[in-house]
Amino acid sequence: MSGKINKIVSPKNLREVVLFLIDSICVLLTYIVTILLLNIKTANSDIIINSLIVFPLVIVLYLIFNYVIGVARVIWRYSNLEDYFKLFLSLILTFTVFALFDYFLIKKVYNPSAYIFLTLSVSAVLVIIRGIYAYMYSKLRENVGDHSAANTMIIGAGYTGKLVIDELIRHKSVLKPVCIVDDDSDKKGRAIGSIKIVGNTSEIPKFVKKYDIKKIVFAIPSCDKENRKRILKNCVATDCEIRVLPFIGQMINNVNIMSQAKEVKIEDLLGRSPIVFDSLEITSYVKDKICLVTGGGGSIGSELCRQIAKYSPKKLIILDIYENSAYEIQQELIREYKDKLDLTVEICSVADFDRMELLYKEHKPEIVFHAAAHKHVPLMETNPEEAVKNNVLGTYNMVKLAGQYKVKKFILVSTDKAVNPTNVMGATKRCCEMIIQHFSKIYDKTEYAAVRFGNVLGSNGSVIPLFKEQIKKGGPVTVTHRDIIRYFMTIPEAVSLVLQAGGFAKCGEIFVLDMGEPVRILELAENLIRLMGYTPYEDIDIVYTGLRPGEKLFEEVLTDEEGLQKTRNDKIYVGHQSNDFKKDFEKDLNNLITIAFENDREGVLSALKYLIPTFKHAKNHKKVFEAKNKEILSMQKEIKKARSRKSEKAEA
Repeated sequence: MSGKINKIVSPKNLREVVLFLIDSICVLLTYIVTILLLNIKTANSDIIINSLIVFPLVIVLYLIFNYVIGVARVIWRYSNLEDYFKLFLSLILTFTVFALFDYFLIKKVYNPSAYIFLTLSVSAVLVIIRGIYAYMYSKLRENVGDHSAANTMIIGAGYTGKLVIDELIRHKSVLKPVCIVDDDSDKKGRAIGSIKIVGNTSEIPKFVKKYDIKKIVFAIPSCDKENRKRILKNCVATDCEIRVLPFIGQMINNVNIMSQAKEVKIEDLLGRSPIVFDSLEITSYVKDKICLVTGGGGSIGSELCRQIAKYSPKKLIILDIYENSAYEIQQELIREYKDKLDLTVEICSVADFDRMELLYKEHKPEIVFHAAAHKHVPLMETNPEEAVKNNVLGTYNMVKLAGQYKVKKFILVSTDKAVNPTNVMGATKRCCEMIIQHFSKIYDKTEYAAVRFGNVLGSNGSVIPLFKEQIKKGGPVTVTHRDIIRYFMTIPEAVSLVLQAGGFAKCGEIFVLDMGEPVRILELAENLIRLMGYTPYEDIDIVYTGLRPGEKLFEEVLTDEEGLQKTRNDKIYVGHQSNDFKKDFEKDLNNLITIAFENDREGVLSALKYLIPTFKHAKNHKKVFEAKNKEILSMQKEIKKARSRKSEKAEA
């Protein structure tokens, strides 16, 4: 019995009862005042008495419509315009039914205009009461809030910015909104609630100092990539922790909005909108097909497997020589798709022709994505014969067998370093492209293509993981040259390009992505240091090591002969077929491979130069590379000594 009593007088029910009693008193007082005002001249006591007698009916009707419309369930301290509309609708229905009751039973207590006046006056009083309650509650929350909460700047005075502010105040967050910045000059000086809009985004560093800001929330999900990059650069220039809401198309409805805010990532600073791809076109050639991904455990290969799996292939074959990475992507896909995906893992080398032929015979792949390759430029400089064995021979085997076993499509993952190559890795990838173009003229049943793009953020060969590791160890961060620039893209974008190119592939094309503006590596390093909570040149040093053997200040995406031609996707271009083939290309290719297996490094370089007229390689590459390594180690030792002396001096 006591349990039932406790349930009846629970805090929630008690609040509802108290609010209803306050409403009843307000309605009664407003009702009486309205009666007196309407009858002040006639002083008709009968009308006043009849009105008071039927007043309980007004309360009953109000209670019923509050429950039906949902006014009783509104938490008024979190109310919005829709909630006030519900309240107004409830009062309209209450007095409409009351007017009908009056007309048919009581016979004209009021005239119709009186009911309109009565409805409006009661509505105004109740709205004012609730507005005062919501305002007092928010002020109370501010006064008793967590004073240890971090001062927070909100970027964006739009609808999302308001949602963020409401949520931070409502949930007594560890973030305390104290100011807003917005590039709309008309909003300056105005406020959202009690939070003032102080200026525009170019003034972020100034307001960070003025308001002692510790956290920044980027709340403009509709912002384009260029402006996002500009604004985030201003944020990164401060020492604040930054949270970014995703693009509006990526936001999840009906979810706590701050739960969708993520730490700013280096790709947010690239200044390029995400590339949009035609998933229907990819589905048309991947669905219900047997797909093979070589190098399937690598950063690009594993993402290829993830995205291919979404398009319901008949079978997915992961091929890699390194079993650990292949195992990881296998287990990830098993967890995701269970028995819905027919999945096979093959541990072997693409350089083994006989093993590859057995694989083609057994699995009969219809679509092949060839991502297996040695990609680290410095390592391939000192091991050119291994680059040829894996990259050139591996591609030769896979391409030739694809034609012999009538594979429908063969897509090669290439690189912008293949254009006018100055290093061994780039030269071998250019060889791979030439193999594609050569065999596309021999096997007309297979549609061959290569996909060429720049640096991939987060990939195993990317500079970002290296920088992060250097920062974690206290520096220094090594940049080869102050002016070096590169094109960047994310792994999902790179893989989507590969898949999209598969739909365009016909006869040995080389596809290129419009990657926007190039990025200065020095600027990338500085921003990454800030994103990880340090100050460049103070907490973490940046040192210049000089260009590595074969490294360019900037990468190209096309040779002079290739030119550009648009595809159906305005972000993807196709290069014209190149004619830089030797007459006996396949014979010369076999000579290169033979020299590689003889482990003749100088011979490999000579053979590559002969095959690829545009290949320009630095001399004495090994000596230069080793000298640079010694130089870096020496600089690291000097920096550690300097820091140690500084620390000892500070302690003294």
